[in-house]
Amino acid sequence: MFDPVSIWMQGTVFWAKVLKQQHEAYLRLLGSFAQKIPHENAAEIAREAEAVKAKLASARKPAPRRAPDAKKDLAPA
Repeated sequence: MFDPVSIWMQGTVFWAKVLKQQHEAYLRLLGSFAQKIPHENAAEIAREAEAVKAKLASARKPAPRRAPDAKKDLAPA
């Protein structure tokens, strides 16, 4: 039986896989180029990256929850 939707979907999936493979290959190529670029001060770049990493890690931590103050809850407003 002829099903145009499934034929269209098969073609779409095929081209999506091709596009994904090309994108991944492009990113690998950019990564290999980036590894070869000389850095003026690699230690400074590493320190900056670690500082950003620490800042992101602290931002992801949830704030500590405070216990409600019983006196404030009972006091009239």
